[in-house]
Amino acid sequence: MVMDRRGRPVLDGDLVPDSRSPSGALAGTDPGAQLFIAASLLILAGLAWAWTVAMAAMPECHRLGLPSFVLMWTVMMAAMMFPAVIPVVLAFTALARGRPGSRALAATAFVGGYLVVWGALGVPAQALLAGAARLAAALPGLAWLGGPVLVLCGLYQLTPLKDACLRHCRVPLLFLGHHWRDGPGGALLLGAHHGLYCAGCCASLMVVLLVVGVMNVGWMVALSALIYLEKVLPAGGRVGRLAGLVLCAAGAARMLG
Repeated sequence: MVMDRRGRPVLDGDLVPDSRSPSGALAGTDPGAQLFIAASLLILAGLAWAWTVAMAAMPECHRLGLPSFVLMWTVMMAAMMFPAVIPVVLAFTALARGRPGSRALAATAFVGGYLVVWGALGVPAQALLAGAARLAAALPGLAWLGGPVLVLCGLYQLTPLKDACLRHCRVPLLFLGHHWRDGPGGALLLGAHHGLYCAGCCASLMVVLLVVGVMNVGWMVALSALIYLEKVLPAGGRVGRLAGLVLCAAGAARMLG
């Protein structure tokens, strides 16, 4: 039996499938509630995509002030990440079954904490973009550095750190059970904690997005699909490693071209 951080059983005999389960539904849970949660996240992701596409005409987003950029970045991350996080949120709500408090409120807090982490990463992202823009303006010859950066991103996809972070995203039961905290505040912290693992899993792909252009919708769609496949498909780990090899080849071609 899985125990939480206070030594209490997480579930009374239920088994929680990992994020590779086709439906993410758990034994003894309300399928209607699970469907509502999944549909809500997909609708929010769709709205975020609509907003992002509408804002795609802003190629110089690094010129935005920090608050505006962080807002834009947060909406983009909601668009890209919400579909892939659905299985984890469903597992979280199943673990919350039978505990005091509203599961809907806890799930909202969990997703909020998760999104706060991704939003906060907009601060270093904006700094990197602004710094790169200034460097490119001062030294145009350094544009070739995009190639080595892509190679490094590809190599990261092959590292044990990437594998460890991806494992937490693909099989959330042990993470959720071990770090469980009751109440909305606990859900917020747990969502943020998961967000950190998710950021570690997707770090190289976010750097790729910075290299190819933050508002490049085509690349955003491709990277979003890759993130989803990595986390949901049974062969997701191999998909991530194959993507790493492709990034290494793309970086090498960029350096040679």
